[in-house]
Amino acid sequence: MSPRSLLPSVGLLLAFLSFVLRGQVPGRTTNVFDGLPPAPPQTSYSFADAFPGLTFTQPVAMATPPGETNRLFVVEKTGRIVVVTNLARPNRTVFLNLTTNLLSDGEQGLLGLAFHPRFAENGRFFVFRTMSTGPDGVRALHDVVSEFRVTATNANAALPSSEIRLFAQFDEASNHNGGDLHFGPDGLLYVSLGDEGGANDNFANGQRIDKELFAGLLRLDVDRRPGSLPPNRDTNNPANAWMITTNYSIPSDNPYVGASRFNGAVVTPSRVRTEFWAVGLRNPWRFSFDTATGELWIGDVGQDRWEMVYVSRIGANHGWPFREGNVAGPRSGMPSGFLTNPSFNHVPPVYAYAHGSGTFQGNSITGGRVYRGHRISALHGAYIFGDYVSGNIWSLRRNAGAAPTVNRIAGLASVAAFGADPSNGDLLAAQLPNGRISRLVAGGVTNGRAFPATLAATGALVDTASMQVSPAFTAYDVNLPFWSDHAVKSRWFHIPPGTQARFAAKGAWTTPPGTVWLKHFELETTNGVPESRRRVETRFLVRTTNGMYGVTYRWNSPTNAVLVPDEGVEETFQVLDGGRLREQVWRYPSRTECMACHNSAAGGSLSFNTRQLNLVRAHPGGFRTNQLAALASAGFLADLPEALGPLPTFAEPEDATMGPVHPVSLEWRVRRYLEVNCAFCHMPGGSGGGFWDARSTTPTDLAGLIRGAVAVDFGDPATRVLAPGDRAHSLLLDRMSRRDSRRMPPIGSNVPDGSGVALVGAWIDALPSRHTFTTWLGARLGTNFVAEPNRQADTDRDGDPDYLEFLADTDPADARAVWRPRIDVRDGRPVLRVPLPADTALQVEVLDSLGGAGWRPLDVPANTPGFRSRATEQEIPLPLTLEASFYRVSLSRP
Repeated sequence: MSPRSLLPSVGLLLAFLSFVLRGQVPGRTTNVFDGLPPAPPQTSYSFADAFPGLTFTQPVAMATPPGETNRLFVVEKTGRIVVVTNLARPNRTVFLNLTTNLLSDGEQGLLGLAFHPRFAENGRFFVFRTMSTGPDGVRALHDVVSEFRVTATNANAALPSSEIRLFAQFDEASNHNGGDLHFGPDGLLYVSLGDEGGANDNFANGQRIDKELFAGLLRLDVDRRPGSLPPNRDTNNPANAWMITTNYSIPSDNPYVGASRFNGAVVTPSRVRTEFWAVGLRNPWRFSFDTATGELWIGDVGQDRWEMVYVSRIGANHGWPFREGNVAGPRSGMPSGFLTNPSFNHVPPVYAYAHGSGTFQGNSITGGRVYRGHRISALHGAYIFGDYVSGNIWSLRRNAGAAPTVNRIAGLASVAAFGADPSNGDLLAAQLPNGRISRLVAGGVTNGRAFPATLAATGALVDTASMQVSPAFTAYDVNLPFWSDHAVKSRWFHIPPGTQARFAAKGAWTTPPGTVWLKHFELETTNGVPESRRRVETRFLVRTTNGMYGVTYRWNSPTNAVLVPDEGVEETFQVLDGGRLREQVWRYPSRTECMACHNSAAGGSLSFNTRQLNLVRAHPGGFRTNQLAALASAGFLADLPEALGPLPTFAEPEDATMGPVHPVSLEWRVRRYLEVNCAFCHMPGGSGGGFWDARSTTPTDLAGLIRGAVAVDFGDPATRVLAPGDRAHSLLLDRMSRRDSRRMPPIGSNVPDGSGVALVGAWIDALPSRHTFTTWLGARLGTNFVAEPNRQADTDRDGDPDYLEFLADTDPADARAVWRPRIDVRDGRPVLRVPLPADTALQVEVLDSLGGAGWRPLDVPANTPGFRSRATEQEIPLPLTLEASFYRVSLSRP
């Protein structure tokens, strides 16, 4: 903001009158709601055959092409990739046979598979295998990473002759091969390799970046993007000189590009293997990316004593062979300060377990994955991994500043890999010897109260037939509802007696444990006819002592609703829409899906914040008052400021009468829409992919929206989050409009929001005429600025900085063009008149005397921040006062 103080040249003696309108609501009841458990009940877990009747030969990996939901590819160590189609009634077909020259004894074999992010368009995929190959007909064991393509005529068959090798690396031992590979959120290929085998790192690869590609994670650019670099062809081993190809490039931000020192010692830059992304691993047997956060988790097989779980990062050194987990490893020579000096980038394990046969022991870790399925809510967000030898399967959750919470959840012998069912996110486990793919399933309640089986049994409704809500709940409204496929929603909350929510002007309010939100959904079976409404579902959101949980009830009769199972269900309704009958699929969310939106980064409840609840509503007794004031008066809300007028809101301005022109600016309508419908994921700390911030508190020019880079461009480099004037290349609009696997939001909706799509589309059309400060000043001054100019510069020396002239839309090159609010008198009362350009908000602050307390917002309704659609002169009534007062005005843009 750029404030401009209004200091009258002579003191204005004005009578002062201050009042705050605070409505009264019926006294807060002392009713306690305890119809739901204070925390979700604990359940048992077990494994069941995922595909009865289907077996595989030594399965070691599972993968699915991006965006697909009905195929699972299984990698058999003996040399075949098998595709399982139609997962509801599964069939298996050999997708690719790579048995020729394959070495598959012991830890060798076909070990990894990854599909290109744009596999649907280009048919490319990549495999890791150990095979007998070599230059000049001299064959020996090599680790080979190759690219293949699917056939043009059969999506379930690959083309063996399409092989393009990325590298073939001579390997002196048959064990510690790693062999996993995955594409990261950045679209780059990550490959794991062990330390070449043997024991005690006897090939001396663990702490080398200038030798071969062992003992770490590689990151490769298989698309050879502009700006990427060729791999170094220099090598310490002439036998490996032939292996380096030009079929991949090195991302320019790989951590060892240009390195001349490693672990404090000098290295030759031309010999540095710039493929490395992380080093110091013994045998990384299975790694994975968290699909929600992008974090990379590794299970690293230890030697004599410990097995390790790492959350890695770029440039990480995990310590092998200086370290085995959190203890000394078999090699000496660890540099001084290795464990403490950040320059070594040592990353210890988040968890390590000892060798043995106990509940929290084993002998060979199998790295797992963070569970993001929707059928077992208690495990959502937990890292699930196991031990090949002991058969223990564990869940792991990190705790800030403390050791992680690890629980044994089941037992399953000889698990070589974990995967996910693409149709529902179920955790799958591949057992190497028996060739079975098993599914993790939840059993009965083992601890805690079970959820009531019916809505009536919760006690939240006094009478379900009439929808009479318990007096323990209080109704509330929001300014801008989340899109819910045409559903009409009603809302109530319960805050335990003796506790309060705590106000915050920005972000989510703080609410105490035991707070319950109740939301009821009804759907018109004939669009636009309220009498056709039918009850669909009633949801609860419960604040616990350490988080939240959600549970929902499906109306199966006019008088009651039944508990929806943990995994959620779907139902199809017939809806008459514009004279045509259509089918609408309604998703009753799983408990995991509830928390995907109501996550901790978003504050849990998505509506308990000032922008949503700052509105005027009717209350019992026939009067209207500000909802925030009513909540505070009833004792539900603490710390509410006395000045309500200046508080932010998503409400429409009540004083706007602008005919066919919407009173609120197009940009602000888009920003508040995106906050309500997208910000719970697309915000710092949220689970949304990409690089943009949907929160309306983030200025548009800093939000990564306009011309913002996308994480995946789906084969078109011109794609942006929003491309000005170009709907076809605006990925946000495209994904809002879809309801396939690329839809946004990915859950919670099966019907596109036509009004929202039209709103965002209209803004895209208008964006070519939108100016930033840089483009505005450049146009006014005839200058092409390379970087943003100095905001405090005053080109025309009229006392107004250039940035203030941008906000006020005055001419920065004309000293006569100044922005001057003025004090006037109307109907015997002082008013402040402020010239206000379109898409600009103001806020007036008052100072009672120069020696008095600090500036405070002027508490009048007209001072509520808002962005109008066209230029106007805003009139702010000023209080009558007997002493001089000083005013200043701040301007801002969305």
